Amino acid sequence: MNKQEDSGARLIIAAGEASPDLYYRTRFLTPDPYIYLEIQSERIILVNDLEIDRARKESIASQVLPTRDWEKKLSASGKSPSAINIVSAFLEEKKILDIQVPFDFPLGYADGLRKNGFNVTASAGPFFPERAFKSRDEARQIRTVQIGVEESLREIVRILKESNIRDGLIHYGGTVLTSETVKSILKKELIGKNLLGEHTIVAGGEQACDPHMEGEGPLPAHLPIVFDIFPHHESTRYFADMTRTLFKGSVKPIHRKLYETVLEAQEKAISLARPEEESRKLHQSVVDVFEARGYRTGEKNGRMEGFFHGTGHGVGLEIHEAPRVGKTGELLKEGHVITVEPGLYYPGIGGVRIEDMLYITDTGFENLTTFPKDWGTVAIP
Repeated sequence: MNKQEDSGARLIIAAGEASPDLYYRTRFLTPDPYIYLEIQSERIILVNDLEIDRARKESIASQVLPTRDWEKKLSASGKSPSAINIVSAFLEEKKILDIQVPFDFPLGYADGLRKNGFNVTASAGPFFPERAFKSRDEARQIRTVQIGVEESLREIVRILKESNIRDGLIHYGGTVLTSETVKSILKKELIGKNLLGEHTIVAGGEQACDPHMEGEGPLPAHLPIVFDIFPHHESTRYFADMTRTLFKGSVKPIHRKLYETVLEAQEKAISLARPEEESRKLHQSVVDVFEARGYRTGEKNGRMEGFFHGTGHGVGLEIHEAPRVGKTGELLKEGHVITVEPGLYYPGIGGVRIEDMLYITDTGFENLTTFPKDWGTVAIP
């Protein structure tokens, strides 16, 4: 057994648009699956003639090879020129039997490779753990998306300022302003900045008590409205994530206290962010603030209320990636991009969530979010 056989190969078969790991290693986007192999320090793409020229221009792979070479050999030997048989033929030439694949590698592909005599092992953790550590350039690309998010929400603030209140509802342009209308405006604003936003949340009143409720129907006045916007850039594929809670009309004392408590908890957690700090400490600091202010978390009348989600998560080529910021967090490191997004949710009262993104530096952090959180911005008369 030679050195290459000892080292084995790492394999991904996926579309560049569907696999963040694949895009991370190749920077090559496709709507259809292609074959990617890592053998020692070599990054190898096997791709069909439709994509071969573009792959050679755009990818950062060491080698870009046409699948046609193996397709011809397989057809001549009476075998199907399938992706699995192409990979098998390529690795047989390299005398490699051991293959490591991502945890979510398709079972059908794995079964096919095993049938062809290969040892296939799924990664127990992240396939490329280093993806969690963003360079300055990656942080800049995330900030670029965040700028677009903030500009888009400013347009909604403008609309809310020009709106009026009738019968407890917000009216704009002669009609009741709905979650659907606002989400449509946000998506158009984002698309104009080359950002694609799915599952954008615009949830007011009782709907804001469910953290992942996207929102529907008329938006209420005098109650908190949660805006959670998390698009990715169509070209760079990097995400940003921001939540703000806005009010149209008067703010009741119960909502003012709710908002100020969430903001206090967020600022406390943000102040703890630094390299070599346990991320669970940020989460615990949020819990401590809420408990000290008398905000209970638990089930009541069949629904959860209070603070019942993690404080944050990593952001990058996926909207949720390492590291976690919750009860079972991990050590923060330079290069991590995390969210800090505490919230309080009480049916019959409403929900408030505030979210910023932090880039962990060698000495502390940089806040990639600049949209204001003061009452002069969030309370719109």
